[in-house]
Amino acid sequence: MRKEKRNQLLAIGFFVLGMVFLYVEGISFLPAVIAQNAVLLKGVALVLLSIAAILSGTAFENKRGIAIISSIGLVTSLGFLYLPVPSILGNSTFHILFACAIAFGMTTTAKQAATIGSAAFACIGVVFLYQPFFPSLNSTALHLLLPGVIIFSIVFSQKTLCEQISVGLIALGLIALCQPFLMLFYQTGFQLLLTGLTGFIVAAHR
Repeated sequence: MRKEKRNQLLAIGFFVLGMVFLYVEGISFLPAVIAQNAVLLKGVALVLLSIAAILSGTAFENKRGIAIISSIGLVTSLGFLYLPVPSILGNSTFHILFACAIAFGMTTTAKQAATIGSAAFACIGVVFLYQPFFPSLNSTALHLLLPGVIIFSIVFSQKTLCEQISVGLIALGLIALCQPFLMLFYQTGFQLLLTGLTGFIVAAHR
């Protein structure tokens, strides 16, 4: 019981600290040295928010509440991604999507719906990655691919298949980065590789 309480406090603390680091540019009263390292702090924020998401998925008994909060976070961050919002909100989209995907995948009870939705999410990300008509959508593909693969790797019942899909994406990403023939395939190799690595890590440790 004491360990559970400690993890709850850690989850809340990491979440608050991560959000402060994420929006450090908008906090005017912070010392100049902190504001000057905003990019570094945003990287730290991703780690802190991810840890907070994992802890919240294991330490809190109210799984449904965490799932609802994280699903609201997913929807809100998608709004930040595609709607005209201040740049400070738009720049935080990836961090929130990543952390909320972890928390949602760990706590949702609607496994079948989450599996279908996350697979659709990832497929839309692949379409955005290779569609030639709207260049602005290409830059948002990874924001859909990673959360989709994270949730899918957590909730899908067949762990081995998740690992096989992830290994396939890793191999595809490596081939894309090594081949000299198709520039578009080369340019998307990193996204495929990162998605596959993330999915494999999540599936292997669930």
